[in-house]
Order: sequence, then structure tokens, then C-alpha cells
Amino acid sequence: MRGEELKRARIRKQLTQKRLGLMLGYGDLTADTVVQKWEYGERPIPMKHFRKLSEILEIPLERFIP
Repeated sequence: MRGEELKRARIRKQLTQKRLGLMLGYGDLTADTVVQKWEYGERPIPMKHFRKLSEILEIPLERFIP
């Protein structure tokens, strides 16, 4: 999944970057920064988050597998 797709899905679910990061277990200080870097393509989404993102954003798990 590309960063732009992640951003659209996040916005569709009415989640902020910070809220999504917190839901994935990131701390309050880093939650939004981590998601922002994924959306801008500066960092890949770690595989350990694929299943949780799939559930939160209601996207098939296969979309996250490169």
C-alpha cells in the first residue's frame, strides 16, 4: 500500500494521524510523526502493523503486502 492510499483510507475513517498511530501502539509523542512518514513515503509500513491496519481501516490484508 502506498502512502497516499493509506492517507485516503485514514481520512475516510475520520482518523487523525495521531489517533491512528496511538491505535497501533505508538506513544503520544511519536504517533503522528510515524504515520506521517508512512504517508509521505519516507518510511515503509512495518509488516507487524499490516493486520491491525487492515482491521482499523477496513481494507483487505492483501493490499498491504508488496
